Amino acid sequence: VGDFRESAIEIESEKGNFTVLPVYKSHTIQKGKPELQGLPSFFGKEKECETLSIILEDSAIGVEVQLNNTFFEELSVIVKSAKITNKSKNPIKLKKALSSSFSLDNEVPFDVITLHGSWGREREIVRRKSTFGSFSVGSTRGETSHQEHCFMALAAPNATQNQGEVYGMNLVYSGNFIIEENVNQFDTMRVQLGINPKDFCWTLESGESFQTPEAILAYSSEGIGGMSRSFHDAFRNHLIRSKFKNQDRPVLLNSWEAVYFDFDTEKLLKLATEAANLGIELFVLDDGWFGERNSDQAGLGDYTVNKKKLPYGLSGLAKKINDLGMDFGLWFEPEAVNSDSDLYRAHPDWALTDSFQPLTGRNQLHLDLTKRSVRDYIVENVCGILDSAPITYVKWDMNTYIAETGTDLGDFRVKYIENLYELWRRMNEKYPHLLIENCAAGGGRADYGMMPFNDRVNRSDNADPVDVLKLHE
Repeated sequence: VGDFRESAIEIESEKGNFTVLPVYKSHTIQKGKPELQGLPSFFGKEKECETLSIILEDSAIGVEVQLNNTFFEELSVIVKSAKITNKSKNPIKLKKALSSSFSLDNEVPFDVITLHGSWGREREIVRRKSTFGSFSVGSTRGETSHQEHCFMALAAPNATQNQGEVYGMNLVYSGNFIIEENVNQFDTMRVQLGINPKDFCWTLESGESFQTPEAILAYSSEGIGGMSRSFHDAFRNHLIRSKFKNQDRPVLLNSWEAVYFDFDTEKLLKLATEAANLGIELFVLDDGWFGERNSDQAGLGDYTVNKKKLPYGLSGLAKKINDLGMDFGLWFEPEAVNSDSDLYRAHPDWALTDSFQPLTGRNQLHLDLTKRSVRDYIVENVCGILDSAPITYVKWDMNTYIAETGTDLGDFRVKYIENLYELWRRMNEKYPHLLIENCAAGGGRADYGMMPFNDRVNRSDNADPVDVLKLHE
C-alpha cells in the first residue's frame, strides 16, 4: 500500500486481493509474559518483564493482527511475535507471516554480522558493511542447518567485543527462516525476521489463527560481548526449563570415532575400562547397536537390539559399565529411516518422498512427523528401549535435511516442525530426569527452538583444538 520495501505480512483474500493494511485498534499492557501454545517460548514472572499487546485490524478483508512485545528491561531484551486471526466469513491464504519488523537510522552505516559455515566448520563469523538495498540470510532446508544460522547483529562501525552499540536478533524456531535488512533512500534500515515465506502458504478458515514463533532482540552498549551476555542470560533464565541447566554436564566418551559400526561387547568394555581409568563419567554407545545396522545403508528405524553384537542386550552392557563406575548413554536418530529396513518395508508411506527415485542423504529418508502414527511409533520404540536398561543419557541425532515433502501443501514444513516439538515434549514429560544431547551430524541443529527440550548441544563433529576455539566464539 505504497511502501515498496519487503512486507512483514502477505495475505490473499478469497477474491484474490493481496492488499492488506492493518491499523491500530487497541492495546493492553500486563505484567509478566504469556506463553505460546504449541511453540517453544520465553517465560517471565510479573516482576521480571512487561508485555505490550497491540491489536491491529484490516476491516476491509476481516483480519486481526495481535503484536506481542515482552520487555525484559534488566536484560535489554525484547521478545516479539504475531498472531493473525481471520475475522471474516471466508477463508484466506496467509502467504507471509514474520515475527518481527522494525526500523533503525542507518546514516552511519552499521556493520552486519552473520554466521555461516558447513559440516565441521559451523558458525563462522562474517562481518560486512551495510549498504543500500537488501541483504538476507535464510534457509529452506526444512530444519536448522550447518550452512546458515538464524542470527544477525547490527554493530556500530567502532564496536568491538568490549565497547560500542550492537543490536542482535535470533528466532526461537527450528525450521525454515529468514532474516533480512534493507536500507532505503532515506538511510533508514528495516530489519525483519521470521518463517521463510518461500513455499509457505497457510489457509486460515473463518475464526482460525496463526501464531508466529518468537523473535528475541537484544541491545548492548558494551559491544558484542554485552550482546552475547544478554542472550545467554535470557536463554538460561527465561527459555530453558531443564533441571540440568545450572549443573555441570558429565564428562563422556562416545564410542563412534573409536569403533564406528564395528564392535561387540568385548570391544566396548575394553574401551569403557580405559575410559573409567581416566575418570570419565559417562559412556555413550553410538550408532550400530540395533537391527541390521552394520553400515549407514540399512537398519535405521528398527530399534531392536542386535544380539550378535550385544548378546546380553543393552541391560547387560549397561550393568557392566555401571560396575566400572560410569553411567550409560545411547544414540538414536528417530526422525529418519533407511529404505533397507523392516520399518520402511512395513510402512513405505511413512517416508517423505515425491519422486520415483527418492532423494536420500546418508542413505536415509525422513519420516513424516505430521502423521500421529509415526510419532507414536517413535515414542513407543524409543521408550521401550529406554525402559529396558539403566540409560541416563540420550544422544538424539538428525543427519539429513528435508529435500522432499511427499506433498505440495505450503503448510507442511511448518506442521513438521510443530510436530517435532510435540515429539520432544512427549519425551521430556515421560523422562524428566533423562539428559538429552541435541545432535545433527555435529552442530547442525544448534538453534534456540530446541533449547527448551534438551540439555546439551553437540557443538561440532570437528574436535580440532584450534578450530574449537573459533567454534566456541
